[in-house]
Amino acid sequence: MGTKDITEKQLADYNDVFADIINGVLFGGEQVVLEHELRNAKDKSQYKFNNTIHEQERDLSKHWIPQRICFALFGFEHQTAADPYVPMRLIGYDGASYRGQLTKPERDKPKYPVITIVLYFGTKHWNQPRSLHECMRIPKQLEPFVNDYTINLVEVAFLDDQLDNFHSDFRIVAEYFINKRKNTDYIPSAQEIKHVDAFLKLMQALEGDDRYEEVLHTLQSEGKKEGVQMSEVLDRIENRGIIIGEKRGISIGEKRGISIGSEKMANAINTLNSLLLKQNRLDDLKRATADFEYQRQLLCEYGLYNNEDCLTKE
Repeated sequence: MGTKDITEKQLADYNDVFADIINGVLFGGEQVVLEHELRNAKDKSQYKFNNTIHEQERDLSKHWIPQRICFALFGFEHQTAADPYVPMRLIGYDGASYRGQLTKPERDKPKYPVITIVLYFGTKHWNQPRSLHECMRIPKQLEPFVNDYTINLVEVAFLDDQLDNFHSDFRIVAEYFINKRKNTDYIPSAQEIKHVDAFLKLMQALEGDDRYEEVLHTLQSEGKKEGVQMSEVLDRIENRGIIIGEKRGISIGEKRGISIGSEKMANAINTLNSLLLKQNRLDDLKRATADFEYQRQLLCEYGLYNNEDCLTKE
């Protein structure tokens, strides 16, 4: 699993956030799944294809064990872009989880359902297949015999009407992407970020903006681990952008200034040389090519140099 994938799953790995997403998506915000009832599950599984063993890994999964009995396995998959083969990938994950319930240690235990939720952070509606049938062309005569599989898709940026179902740090993430989609002036809520480190790393991964990580380092250096709101994060990011912009602007300005200045100076020297030749001041011309201070004096003499600089030197 790549660094970006690991970073994306860190926030949801906290039980309070995980339970909040489950309750918000599946139960309309009712507190059905409690954080202390969640246990981490094995995310990796293997399958054999063409006589080769391959490994597959979910983003995140947890068992729900409210009464010492597993009621369900919940899994999350993070998507920043619409992927046409998500149903085919997820059916493999879920199948492996069901198959795992038939292994020797699990065979005699009560069986439980597997529910996978896709958290999609795009600001445009998902435009790719949502079911197994949509991933392929199935001859009509075979359709009745091909079992379908539909993904549980959550378009985070379109949770406007369900936003109040969430109460954890995920609510702040959802609020941000809703406003990003609407492209309106964003006034963040006053809700404090509980898991600052994981929250900022998630935002950095989803937005591809390193300023979130820079803000995190600044907060860490200040020893600030709590009491942070999204408004403060965005203020710091904006200020960081202004500073970077100013530095880049100064650098570009300096380079542009040097370029323009060099061009003007070259023109001035060419004019000076032409005048010296016309006036047969060959000795002065020869000396000016080796003595830059004398060349400056001649430029001042002919009014080809900055008057202020000429007066300063005098």
